[in-house]
Amino acid sequence: MKRKTTTPSAKWVASKAVSILKRTPDMGPKDMQIKLQDDHKCVIGYDTVWKGLEKAFKELYGSWEDSFGMLYNWKAEVIMRMPGSIIEIDVEVKDGLPYFHRFFCALGPCIEGFLEGCRPYLIIDSTALSGRWNGQLATTCSVDGHNWMYPVAYGFIDKETYDNWKWWIAQLHKAIGDVEPLAICSDACKGLENAVKYVFHMAEQRECFKHLMDNYAKRKRPNADNMYPAARSYRKEVHEHHIAIVKSDLDTKEWLEQHHKLKWFRSGFNPAIKCDYVTNNIAKVFNKWIKDIKDLPVCELADKLREMIMVLWHKRRKIGQRLQGKILPAVIHILKAQTRGLSHLNVVQGDYYAAQVVDISAANIRHVVKAYLHECTCEEWQHTGKPCQHALALITQQPFRDVMMENFVNDYYSVERFKNAYKRIIEPLPDRCGQNLTYHLQLVHHLVEEVLADKGKIESKVLLKVVKARRNLMLKE
Repeated sequence: MKRKTTTPSAKWVASKAVSILKRTPDMGPKDMQIKLQDDHKCVIGYDTVWKGLEKAFKELYGSWEDSFGMLYNWKAEVIMRMPGSIIEIDVEVKDGLPYFHRFFCALGPCIEGFLEGCRPYLIIDSTALSGRWNGQLATTCSVDGHNWMYPVAYGFIDKETYDNWKWWIAQLHKAIGDVEPLAICSDACKGLENAVKYVFHMAEQRECFKHLMDNYAKRKRPNADNMYPAARSYRKEVHEHHIAIVKSDLDTKEWLEQHHKLKWFRSGFNPAIKCDYVTNNIAKVFNKWIKDIKDLPVCELADKLREMIMVLWHKRRKIGQRLQGKILPAVIHILKAQTRGLSHLNVVQGDYYAAQVVDISAANIRHVVKAYLHECTCEEWQHTGKPCQHALALITQQPFRDVMMENFVNDYYSVERFKNAYKRIIEPLPDRCGQNLTYHLQLVHHLVEEVLADKGKIESKVLLKVVKARRNLMLKE
């Protein structure tokens, strides 16, 4: 039975929490409270645990103030070990003093892997940080041949403003250069939209269809059922049919044309991109992947992200080393599975690899397939780089035994490209005591929001903290 005691203090919690956090660094205050109470048969207040965790984090990672200055040290170490990395730290000066403002990081192996192994498609998004610095974690991801999330760059901005996004995307351009063709998907944030247009003016700008429909539903626009086929259809005539119904409501037409000018429908996408995503779910995958570390001090967060990417690259590199053949086996496996259940398609061949395919289950809709050109009039093949059901119906009817499915799949799904994406090592780094301290005498300031409890009420107080990193402090740690 638990006994209530006044013995546990924040200092005591910190002493116990340090060893626990070394094993499970993402443990939060609530879980820590439960564990300590169960292990030591006592009752500890949540505030005591929270303050104790603050002390434990400071012992493990240094103070929040030191963390901002340590970014310079971390940058020097990463660039020394991974040449080609683009890392920028920006400060703004107020009253003659510099304040931490924003940060960008694109590791060299991620940059080169994207250019050599991924489709020319980027998702840009941000998520709120939950630590004492209330900024945003900005990210850019792509997709590899398995359609797996591929981190390209990450960084920190204090707010989602046009100026911050313009700076951040300019660093991204410095990292990847002029990629053509290129598609960039975002969530219709005006600052981000305009910044992408300013920096990557030749890129195709896409908008997340889910965000559009969320706004559509909030405003209770009519004909919502027509929006989905308008977005998902590959054929322009199908899109135009449904969007005409949607725009028959003049208010909806004006709203779409004024607030949603970007490409949110597949028929408007550039087929050369070979990516038909209408949402930015890849960004959601990334945000879920890092959700347990968003409260770390900024330098520790930057390094933890590097470590997570390092482990991910190693895991996928091992997968690549086992792969053989021209096209990824998983892609071929899925296509072969899709060849079953095509009895509703009637193939009328004009040649071995040219035919008209009639869908007898859908009002005898007929499409023309030219397999030697990787084309079908349904246009799915052109947009995805993988044979559509009409093409599969033709391919499976070939009389030759040596017909290889991989000959009909785009090179973006090749084993070679997948290996290229992950062939470079994300280098391990030593701890802070083993890092070069040359850059650590930088003077950085930042604003910290400190939450104070007053008679049960929570009030915020903004404190100005001056950070001066000292060599002897780091050696002591």
